[in-house]
Amino acid sequence: MRYLYLTIVLTLLGAAVAAPLAVHPFQAQDPALGMIVADRVAEALGDGVIGPAATPALVAPIVAPNGFVSPTVFIDDPGLGGRNAAWLLRGVIGVDAAVTGSLRAEGDALVLRLEADVRGQERRAVLRGERDDPGALAQRAAVLVASWTGSNAAPTGAIDMSGSDGAVGRALGLVAAGLPRDALATLDQAAAEAPLPVRAGALQQVLRDAVEGVDGSAGADDLDTLALHAVVALNLGDLAGAGAAFGVLGAAGVPVGDVWNGVIAHNEGAAAEAAAAFDRAAANPAYDAGLAARAAYRYAIAGSDGDAGVGSDLDALAARPGASAGGLLVGVVAANLAGEAGREDALAARLGRVAPFLAFSFERRSFLAFDRDDALGAATALAVAIELDAESDLYWTNYGWALYLLGFMERSEAASRRALELDPGQVIARYNLGLVEVVTDRLDDALATYREALRFDPRVEPEAIVDLVDAEALYPDAIGVPFALGELEEARGEREAAAAAFERYAQLAAARDAHAAADPARVREANERAAALRAPLPPISIDGAVDVRLGRRGPVVDTARPGDPLVVGFEVSTIGDALPRVLELSASLQDGDGVVLATAEREVDVPTGAIGFVVDVARLELPDPLMAGRYTIVVRASGDGLAAEAARGLEVDGVADIVRRLVGRDVSLLALETEQALFAPRDVAQSGVVVARLLAELQVAAPIAEEVLPVLDAGRFAGSSGGEAFAASTEADVVDFLRFVLAEGAADTSFTFVDGYAEWLLQGAP
Repeated sequence: MRYLYLTIVLTLLGAAVAAPLAVHPFQAQDPALGMIVADRVAEALGDGVIGPAATPALVAPIVAPNGFVSPTVFIDDPGLGGRNAAWLLRGVIGVDAAVTGSLRAEGDALVLRLEADVRGQERRAVLRGERDDPGALAQRAAVLVASWTGSNAAPTGAIDMSGSDGAVGRALGLVAAGLPRDALATLDQAAAEAPLPVRAGALQQVLRDAVEGVDGSAGADDLDTLALHAVVALNLGDLAGAGAAFGVLGAAGVPVGDVWNGVIAHNEGAAAEAAAAFDRAAANPAYDAGLAARAAYRYAIAGSDGDAGVGSDLDALAARPGASAGGLLVGVVAANLAGEAGREDALAARLGRVAPFLAFSFERRSFLAFDRDDALGAATALAVAIELDAESDLYWTNYGWALYLLGFMERSEAASRRALELDPGQVIARYNLGLVEVVTDRLDDALATYREALRFDPRVEPEAIVDLVDAEALYPDAIGVPFALGELEEARGEREAAAAAFERYAQLAAARDAHAAADPARVREANERAAALRAPLPPISIDGAVDVRLGRRGPVVDTARPGDPLVVGFEVSTIGDALPRVLELSASLQDGDGVVLATAEREVDVPTGAIGFVVDVARLELPDPLMAGRYTIVVRASGDGLAAEAARGLEVDGVADIVRRLVGRDVSLLALETEQALFAPRDVAQSGVVVARLLAELQVAAPIAEEVLPVLDAGRFAGSSGGEAFAASTEADVVDFLRFVLAEGAADTSFTFVDGYAEWLLQGAP
């Protein structure tokens, strides 16, 4: 059953000397404590150190054809506290050293596990201190890091989480999480109670400048402040300000600033500025990620129409002596996006040597080996990946497939079973296991395994059919293979192919000696199933009433209105052994002359062996406008050459109603504070009440909108602040918003109403 791919997730955006050090937040049971300890380490090491509030956001995304990819998704520690995080941070940001780690209370002790990459060399340490004196532990950590980097550490003070240090730690965490307004509010509240430390006061000023639209980066004289200005502007949605600040950061010696500058310019459609920024990053001989980032950008703008220098950038990266692991990781992803398999394999091989504890490089090499039919290469890479991540059902599944291809059946079976121990729903591993069982003459076990796979997912995996077809040729003595193939072909509704497979099994069994592994009862079953599959199918019918509801959870509809989205339900049955495995369903609205006014179609999988099955067609959306009168809904079900049809009348009267349409689309709008639905299906007769309730929700949320939304620059509320727009909204505005939501195709979804309304305002309230 082939192997599994992991999907790369795309997220749309809303020649200098490397900086000495970046400190990432320390993971901790108390995030504020982990943040303040990390910040004290950064403070002790001097002005050239980027602190933990800015560092997480400096990891620039990779430009892809349809969005952006964060390189952090390719390491096995999303919190960036493990041994694979420090080298990623150093290489992607472009600093001499990066420090991360984790902080944990153990009894009366506080334990800090430090992870660092200093100019490509791994440094690790475990420090223990008194639980009630985290400041002393931060001082010891700063001294140790200073010894690693050849610098000095200034004294740090005590840390009191019950005082301002607790508030500062929370504020730093809010900045790192992309919530600068909340961070400023936290610091302002703390400052009202007691004077802030000097470093926290500087952060407060950076936040205030950004929130008030003041460019304070010009007076910044250290890298941490420059980085904070850039990061905060980015998180406030000030892309122009962020781009300029990142440009200053790049010129000051942090080359990722140039990459971020290019990313923002590309996102804004400023091609010349983007190209110049990526060129600056790529020209830095000490910044390997710059070449990789430019390669990805070049592919994103050129696509498959031409190389545009992609290959030359990747080749230059591969040839660069001592390339950083972070740069190589970005290069692997860039080569993958560009479809450069050979270059990707070469870069992944180097990454595996430079970062031997990263499973991703071996995962990529295994996929590439599978693609070129190199089972041994795939197995070799996966054996290492499993050592690094023994709890990955993906790796065990693919390892089992590689071992099957190599002919190691017992080891393949063991690998597939291990994958299923880790994830019983791992369907691909079940198909792999069933294949091993059937080619080793355990047909009963194989059939049970295949049926279990279909229980988890009734759709037959197409590659499972291909694998059994191949197995018939590869293992001619395994006479159960065609029977298993017939089982899966029948399960996916391919009656002719299933009958032929069962007949091959019976013929193969009849040609064997008496000692062959053919069960006479199984032979009879094969002949009977082949005969049944070739016999004419009994008809199918639509039994009982055709039901009409407003959405899946809405009320039964006796009289519809124009624009109503209707779910039409009915039961399909047969007098034969089973319904077709796949049914094509349709529903149409017809007028008195038989003219079709609206249609809806759907395909459904029918459980194996079912003789009756209740189905629905969603959504038959009535036209708007639609004259009052009586219409006919015609429903149809078909499959395996069989078809059934039924009809029912439907009265239509009245005018379209916005709440009925929301209910019919199964759209739920949630309250901000309680996250409870602001209306229910029972409210379809009270549209005025619902709209008034939504308007009241806007009035309550107006103060929050005033804090988080910028001044609106377009649309009916242009020139208003967010709070003013919320407070000035009318019921007509709310209805316009709801119409916009429906026009955008919203269905089967829920979201916080005021969040959606705010986004609509930012788009100009169309």
